[in-house]
Amino acid sequence: MRMKLYFNLENNVIDVQYRKSIISWIKHAIQEYDEKLFEQMYNGNQKKTFCFATILPRPNFQEEKIILDNNQFYIIFSAYNYSYALHLYNSFLAQKYKSFHLNQNSMTLVSLSMIPEKTILTNSIKIKMSSPLVVRNHNRETLKDMYYSYERNEFNEYLKINISEQLQFENLDLSLLAGFSIEPINAKKIVIPVYEKMIECSIGEFELKGKTKLLDYLYKAGVGTKKAMGFGLFEIK
Repeated sequence: MRMKLYFNLENNVIDVQYRKSIISWIKHAIQEYDEKLFEQMYNGNQKKTFCFATILPRPNFQEEKIILDNNQFYIIFSAYNYSYALHLYNSFLAQKYKSFHLNQNSMTLVSLSMIPEKTILTNSIKIKMSSPLVVRNHNRETLKDMYYSYERNEFNEYLKINISEQLQFENLDLSLLAGFSIEPINAKKIVIPVYEKMIECSIGEFELKGKTKLLDYLYKAGVGTKKAMGFGLFEIK
């Protein structure tokens, strides 16, 4: 299930770590709508099975702030499980026209609509990342993380590991990963501040090959890690 959320801002200047504000708004919306759902999603180490991309109008990135071309932006939001996504849709809808305070700004949801999803019928699709692709190697012993853009030799290996973790969480068959590959077409490495970390990730265009069921899952659930923090959502070209 895919949806588009339009917001108005009080002014056109936002923090460079705007994802923190978006996450706070999502958490606020869910908690007001259903405390039990909020507890399930955010108390403990429960994975969130959604992804989103924040689309900013002609952003002018400065050291600690972003100046936008106007006072509006929108979010594309996607989730694999329809009933789960419907709860999220209703929680967002309940926030319509309610002002949400930001640091020296505020954001207000003014429109919410469903987006028709594309049907994947082939074993190869060309995609464009709407939000950056994050690939992570989490060391369970040291609890340290390493992040790899498409330029790194480890990129493909750990992307497959990240996807296998997604599949296990959704109770999907790991054999879906057989034959999966990703190739950059017109990609770029970027480094993004996320809370206290600087994360290396990838944007641009890629070609995905694999079983149609896996490609459909990645299209709806997002690809890579940190998807619920505004990463991993792509559009099919």
